[in-house]
Amino acid sequence: MRATQDADGLGAGEFYSLKGVSFEVRSGECLGIIGPNGAGKSTILKCASRILRPNRGRVSVRGRVSALIEVGAGFHPDLTGRENVFLNGTLLGLRQREIREEYDRIVDFSGLEKFMDTPVKRYSSGMQVRLAFAVAAHLRPEILLIDEVLAVGDVAFQRKCLGAMKDVAGGGRTVLFVSHNMAAVSSLCHRALMLRQGRVAALGPTDEVIQAYIHSTEGVHARDEQGFVALHERKPLSVHAPLLLRAARLVDERGLPVSSARTGAPLRVDVRVEGLDRFPSAVVGLTVRSVFDQKIFHFNTAMAGGLGSTPRCAREVVRLEIPELPLMAGAYSLDL
Repeated sequence: MRATQDADGLGAGEFYSLKGVSFEVRSGECLGIIGPNGAGKSTILKCASRILRPNRGRVSVRGRVSALIEVGAGFHPDLTGRENVFLNGTLLGLRQREIREEYDRIVDFSGLEKFMDTPVKRYSSGMQVRLAFAVAAHLRPEILLIDEVLAVGDVAFQRKCLGAMKDVAGGGRTVLFVSHNMAAVSSLCHRALMLRQGRVAALGPTDEVIQAYIHSTEGVHARDEQGFVALHERKPLSVHAPLLLRAARLVDERGLPVSSARTGAPLRVDVRVEGLDRFPSAVVGLTVRSVFDQKIFHFNTAMAGGLGSTPRCAREVVRLEIPELPLMAGAYSLDL
């Protein structure tokens, strides 16, 4: 599938949700589309499914398209779940016999066997997504378009959907997957497209594009003369726990500030802390998370024997250190 949008100049008061966008998806490929809200991700899917027609440029689609873009889209609210399955199949160009062959598998996948004769308007949003995805995945589309609507479903159903999309892609069909779930995009997609303000910001191998996206969302942190980055203001939990984390920095073996740590080398984090004189039993801890916000590991001062019995000061720098950083190369976030 090829999608293009001309990069002509804008007139007064005009706004393009997509501009200068050009990409191609081959048969049997799974493409992830990522980017911040308002970047144009859903607009691409709506153009590909012919819901929208670009006023400039063109969208060329070869094959039968099934789209899951909005909750309830493609369903008639007054028809039952059973009737909507046959309605959707007919819209996809399937014969009644072909739909009947897949009907039992659709119902089993959705888990809605008790509600197939209930009007869809009485379904919850999660139930509608269950039925819509089951229809989209089982009526043999050659191109499957999935937007963030899967986030409405529960965790178990999301896992089932990801498995079904892998089966669809593995069967030689094409998938375009829009999501803010980087872990899902990474596990499912061969390539990824990152959009920013309606333009292509990156296109290539999924992990590389995800890393670029993560880095693009990071703010530029102002550092003081000692290399410390000020932390967000945190109010004490109570008057009895007046501890405040003020700033932090990474340092090398000489104690000099650095912007990154090397795999296998020591990880040293200096933390400016206030209130240890009034709360000497405090524990200062650090959690390392992946780009998908998954917790990798946690350690704190208690694990290293505590802060000691010497009198504490109102303002101190606490150093957290791991002798050898046990992480692969990549981007990580630190929670203090």
